[in-house]
Amino acid sequence: MALAAVHSGLASGPALVLVHGWGLSGRIWDSLTLRLDKSLSVIRVDLPGHGDSAPGPAGLNNWTDALVEAAPAEAVFLGWSLGGLIALQAARRHPERVRGLILVDTLPRMLRSDSWQWGMKPAAVQATARGLEADFVSTLQEFLTQQVLGEPGARHLVRGLQNQLLSRPPAVDGLMRGLDILHEADLRAELPHVAQPSLLIGGERDRMCHPDAMEWTARQIPDARFWRVSRAAHAPFLSHEKSFAERVAAFATTLD
Repeated sequence: MALAAVHSGLASGPALVLVHGWGLSGRIWDSLTLRLDKSLSVIRVDLPGHGDSAPGPAGLNNWTDALVEAAPAEAVFLGWSLGGLIALQAARRHPERVRGLILVDTLPRMLRSDSWQWGMKPAAVQATARGLEADFVSTLQEFLTQQVLGEPGARHLVRGLQNQLLSRPPAVDGLMRGLDILHEADLRAELPHVAQPSLLIGGERDRMCHPDAMEWTARQIPDARFWRVSRAAHAPFLSHEKSFAERVAAFATTLD
C-alpha cells in the first residue's frame, strides 16, 4: 500500500522520517517541521487509515513495510507513541534503510501484562475500541486529551489536537487496526538487537509511557541515550518544541 507523505526542508540535508501517533496524521509535525527544515530533509508520513492514507492491510509488519516504502533509501526514523513501535520494527525488519532511531514516548510493549508493569491498561484500550463504534468523535477526542494532560499549556494543545482531528478525521478501519497493533505488539526481545544509534525521549509527566520504562528501554539498546524532558507529558515535541527540535537536529546531523 502506498502511504501519503509530505517532503520539505533542505534537500541536501540528512533525511528524517516523522511517524505520528494513533488517531492523528503527519500534520501533527507541521510546527516542529518549520524548525527542522533549516538543516534536515523532512518526510512526514500518514500511517494507514490516517490523514491522506487509505487503510490498507492490517498488522504491524504490513504497516512497517508501507512506512519504509514511503521513506528515502536511508533515513533517521522518528516515531511517536504508536509511530514509535512502527519505527522500532522498521529498524529491525529493514536495518539497511534506518540510519538512526528516535523513539518519543514509546514503549516496546504499550500495554501492561503480568510480565510488564508499564504502559496502558488493556481494559482502557478495549474501552476505546468499543467507544469508536458508539461515539467516534468523542472517543477520539477523549483519547487525544489524555495524551497532553500535565503538559504546560495543555488547554491550548488540546484545542490544536481537536482542530487537526476535525479537519481530517481518520478512518475507523485505520483506528481499529492501530489499536490492534497497540494491543498485540511486544518488541522487548528485539531491543538488544537494535544496531542503529538511538535517541529515546520521554516526558517526565507522561501517564501513558512512563519515563522509567523508557529509560529501561534505552538501557536494552546497545547504542542508545535517553532524554527525560522536564515538565513534559506524552507530547514533548508540542510543549517543548524548540529544545526538542534542537536535540533531534543535533542527533540526525551528527549521524550524517
